[in-house]
Amino acid sequence: MAIWSTIPDDAIAWFHNAFADANRKVAEALVNVPNIRETSLDDTFIQALIPHSAPTLLDSGVLVRMDIHNIGGLRRMWRWEVADIGILVFVIRARRIIARKIGFLQAKRLYPTNDLVDDEDPTGFQYGMNAFLKRDPSPLSMALSQRFEFHSQCRYGAIQAKSDQVLSINNFSQQSGYPVHYLLYNPHKLPIMISYPVSKRQVLRRVPAVGCRVVPAPTIHSLLSRLTKGSTLTFQQIQHHAGNDFWQVQHWAADLMLSCKVGREIGPEDEEIVRRMIERRAGPIGAAIAMNIELPSD
Repeated sequence: MAIWSTIPDDAIAWFHNAFADANRKVAEALVNVPNIRETSLDDTFIQALIPHSAPTLLDSGVLVRMDIHNIGGLRRMWRWEVADIGILVFVIRARRIIARKIGFLQAKRLYPTNDLVDDEDPTGFQYGMNAFLKRDPSPLSMALSQRFEFHSQCRYGAIQAKSDQVLSINNFSQQSGYPVHYLLYNPHKLPIMISYPVSKRQVLRRVPAVGCRVVPAPTIHSLLSRLTKGSTLTFQQIQHHAGNDFWQVQHWAADLMLSCKVGREIGPEDEEIVRRMIERRAGPIGAAIAMNIELPSD
């Protein structure tokens, strides 16, 4: 507890700004390509953090850096993953790690009212890049118009009551003691409507008013437990039920993770489960982000 309170404000602000930029980039991708597949939003989120990989010296004398490893969505074709992204924190002093913490994020995107979203296709995945050559000989015109509407009654189509994935997340948290949070990908504002074909690419200059939100898995699962198998939840239902625990991702990752508010410290007894989640390519995590904070020796 005492160690986390020694992290200077400018270090927290540095990570806050980095994740705020990732938030903006994801919302920008979603508003430009409203039917974008979920795994592409994961990649956009990770890519936005890569410019923060270089060691940076802050005014407080603290060194900060991110280490990022992304293997993509391979495991999704055959198994339900527990989380898409693992966030690790390492606090270092005098070349020694003095504190470690980890948090898990399961990412899901908001669906538009027409439910037209590119989903993972196991058959197409088997073809790999050859799928680009297996085109319909009589394709529809790209000029055909489509409307993608997002509002508070839109649903997270891939979060389904009594699904195998919900069961996997519950079992993992119960057996390991590690909490899982949902990372909800949303447009920068609600309501919003995007039409195809587009006339120009949109560029977001500000941090989204809605954007990427983080919610504890038990909050969402308690709502799902009241529903029939396969039922889904709306943005409004989750926002209302979550109350104050409906965090912008930068607040969760920096202000809360770099304190004792969310995540869990890694102790010697946790080495095996963390190794099982993070190290193996076939494991249930698609990307790992390490937030490194090196405190001055004195």
